[in-house]
Amino acid sequence: MSAAFPTVGSFLFDYLHKKGVTHVFGIPGDFALPTFRWLQQSPLKIITMTHEPSVGFAADGYARVSGLGVACVTYCVGGLNMLNSVACAYAEKSPLLVISGGPSPVDRKKDVLMHHKVRTFDTQRRIYEEVTCATAVLLDPALAAAEIMRVVDAVLEHSRPGYIEVPFDVVDMPIAHIPPAVNPPAPVSDPDNLHAMLEDAVAAINHAKQPVIIADIELHRHGLVEQALAVAAKFNIPVASTLMSKSIISETHPLFIGVYSGPLSDAAVQKYVEDSDCLIMLGALITDVWFAFMNTSEKLSRKRTMLATTEKMQIGARTYEQVVLREFLERLYEMPVRPRTLGELPLPAPEPKPLGESEKQAEISMESFFRILGLHAGENSLITCDTGDSLFGAMKLRTKKATHFLADAYYLSMGFAVPAAIGASAARPEDRVITIVGDGAFQMTGIELSTAAKFGMNPIVFVLNNDGYGTQRFILDGPFNEILRWNYTKMTELLGAGVSRKVTNNGEMEAAIREAIASDKMYLIEVILPRDGCSPSLKRVGEELGRLRDKDKRTH
Repeated sequence: MSAAFPTVGSFLFDYLHKKGVTHVFGIPGDFALPTFRWLQQSPLKIITMTHEPSVGFAADGYARVSGLGVACVTYCVGGLNMLNSVACAYAEKSPLLVISGGPSPVDRKKDVLMHHKVRTFDTQRRIYEEVTCATAVLLDPALAAAEIMRVVDAVLEHSRPGYIEVPFDVVDMPIAHIPPAVNPPAPVSDPDNLHAMLEDAVAAINHAKQPVIIADIELHRHGLVEQALAVAAKFNIPVASTLMSKSIISETHPLFIGVYSGPLSDAAVQKYVEDSDCLIMLGALITDVWFAFMNTSEKLSRKRTMLATTEKMQIGARTYEQVVLREFLERLYEMPVRPRTLGELPLPAPEPKPLGESEKQAEISMESFFRILGLHAGENSLITCDTGDSLFGAMKLRTKKATHFLADAYYLSMGFAVPAAIGASAARPEDRVITIVGDGAFQMTGIELSTAAKFGMNPIVFVLNNDGYGTQRFILDGPFNEILRWNYTKMTELLGAGVSRKVTNNGEMEAAIREAIASDKMYLIEVILPRDGCSPSLKRVGEELGRLRDKDKRTH
């Protein structure tokens, strides 16, 4: 095929490569095999995984680090199997492109009962409309290039997943016309509304005694962290993050005061944020996780808040239509805001104290696990956390660099952390990925360590073994929370790669993490925890959700 007439497949992957993609995560299937052949011939590397939900989580993890992730699967049995992880990416605004193989245009016209088909040939695309910002089915090669560019550009603009379905024969067809690449015009604010919001913002901040910025996840997704930090530094305004945005700014930044999550926060951080008379929420997705599922949102009165996101601009009860977040931040930096003279600020989680000799023989608690991890995680440690205590226990774990903490801290799907570690390892091979996952979540996607072994990756995976679904026990306990206790340390023997360790006390835990960090091998470290042991944060979350979910505890 001449350079003047590339195929649909070659154009697709060359275009993604130009957008900065280096790896594609996927599982082949007959409708997608021709697409995989073009992927193999492209500059991109294929990471073939074991199960489609993991494909989506891995591509999501890659996207959170690199800016655009790609998952490639087959029609329906692959695409629909991956739906949950794509939904996670949509909920948390992660730029993930789904490429699915599909039946040919001729098959669709015949309307035959073809394998993998569900109801109609368009069923999968219509389902994906619920979890994507743009979709396309490439039935006409003459339109394929324009459609590919449209969907990819929408994914990057909105930082949400997109969907492209490629019929198995169309992928081999030449594209006779490629429209010129045009950068989509940057959105522009309504000048009057922008001016009004800036005036009100300056008045609110200058009038306030204790303004605080909450830097949330949209700042990272849309490349606006530096603009937000510039505003904070110029006007000397303290900054907190949320669980979802943990580490999008360096947790060693002099204005950083810690992670805010309502009653789960450090007491000083919670008080400082909730006492603020001007809470500036930048790029915020205000979820129930913000408030630890507790009815404490009223502590952040609308009268005292400023919300600036890609979808909504509001100060107090006033809203401002068609104001662009980037423009607002850039112009706010230039406004006559009075710099603050700060008093004593809450301190982020301090460096943990080394273990005393008497502590080394004590059984591992959730607090001591994270304390030991904090002592030994290095400058280049990139942490992926699963839901449950893997996440809530990590609130005070202080990362050394920005964007070195990945978790699905709003959607809260179990099974995220191990495949996300695959994506993070591909995106940042220079970093050492540390994964924290409960035994229940590990049984869902832990087999992806096979993928890590296959591609020479060396994550350090901590399996927190408390014998079942520990999070659920505090909400509503029953035999449904029990799982089969695996011999997790046999996993590396099964795979023929990596090293396993089982640790039961603090001293063994410290020795294992030192050994793992010093090695370039993949490690699985099974951490034996008390069956009913958990962090204080998780216990509070479980008890609160129990009052909502359990009819015997429910309050009205």
